[in-house]
Amino acid sequence: MTIGRLRAASRAEKWQLDYLFDLSFQAWLVHIGVVTAVMALLVYVWPDEIWPFVWYAAMCAFSGGLAALAWRYTHRRPADEREARPYGLAHTALTTLVGITWGLGAFGAATGDFHHLLVYSLALGGTALGAVSSQHVLPRSCIVSLWTSVPLLGFAHIFHDPGFFGATIFGMIMLYAGVLSILTVRMLRFMRTNVDLTRSLDAKLGEITEMAAELEEARHEAVEANLSKSRFLAHASHDLRQPIHAIGLFTACLRDLDLDAEAQQHVRSIDNAARSVSRLLGSLLDISRLDVGGIEPQPERFALEEFLRGIIRQNADAARDGGGAIEMETADLWVDTDPALLSTMIQNMVSNALKYAPGSNVRIVVRREGDRAVLEISDDGPGIAEQDLRHIFDEFYRA
Repeated sequence: MTIGRLRAASRAEKWQLDYLFDLSFQAWLVHIGVVTAVMALLVYVWPDEIWPFVWYAAMCAFSGGLAALAWRYTHRRPADEREARPYGLAHTALTTLVGITWGLGAFGAATGDFHHLLVYSLALGGTALGAVSSQHVLPRSCIVSLWTSVPLLGFAHIFHDPGFFGATIFGMIMLYAGVLSILTVRMLRFMRTNVDLTRSLDAKLGEITEMAAELEEARHEAVEANLSKSRFLAHASHDLRQPIHAIGLFTACLRDLDLDAEAQQHVRSIDNAARSVSRLLGSLLDISRLDVGGIEPQPERFALEEFLRGIIRQNADAARDGGGAIEMETADLWVDTDPALLSTMIQNMVSNALKYAPGSNVRIVVRREGDRAVLEISDDGPGIAEQDLRHIFDEFYRA
């Protein structure tokens, strides 16, 4: 089980390598700059020694190799984890060599004064912290580079001062390596949490996108179904008008015959029923035409008072037969609208008032509000129940 956990911890996903190599090229160029500065110090302190040059050549070779590896990865982006895995292994191998070279160079610095070793220690410590910043996403490379360089630096201090002071510095350096290792694990955990959160959000976004597409498809189907219904109503209303018209012609012929009173009453009843059906079919045809956009307003300017008096004359007999009357209070106003559509709306409201509030007075009031005319139609009937008010614009709803 322990071996399995180690393998799982050392395995790198493709997103880790993508993130690592996106940062590596610039990081290793900076590393070469740091190494060059340390090399200048080593050559200044040990001008006759060959080892600073060997150390510098090895560092430049390994760092340049890592920069070239990062450049190749970013310019030939592997397609999957299998293709990316060799790059990760090569990175770990080269960072191991860099860590060993840093550690071995500490022993060379330990042959001089303490302040020379101290400057080298600061350079190595800063580089180790930089490794955590740039390599924490690939923990095996980061941990290997830390524990190949920092412990060797600690032993170099013991080599320089085998006494208590050297041992104390060794302990502090090892503690520093431990803290950096913990920081590496925590930063990787933070990165994994962010990646998991991003994947979760991407999945949710995909679900929402798919749901939105399904809703759009359902909306499109509903619109098509509604248009089909409207077209059907239009055709049905149009076709049914012909037999209704024929019934009207037959009743007209029957009225010209010498019929008794009872037969004439039956003829009038048939005629009234035919007219009611014709009006209903006309309403259905108007609704279907509205649904399919077949009605376009044709506004024109006209006198509203004379227009309303014409509607009152059309309904005066019906109001008188019901025991009521139609009253109007208006001003000398001109309006710019479609007279046919306005007439249909007012006629529907007046006829409903006469039908559902028989014997009451219907009042039509017009007043000016700014550049608009406000028209109110009211009656003395019981009105609409409160629970039915929200349905007044529903098609075919009846309280």
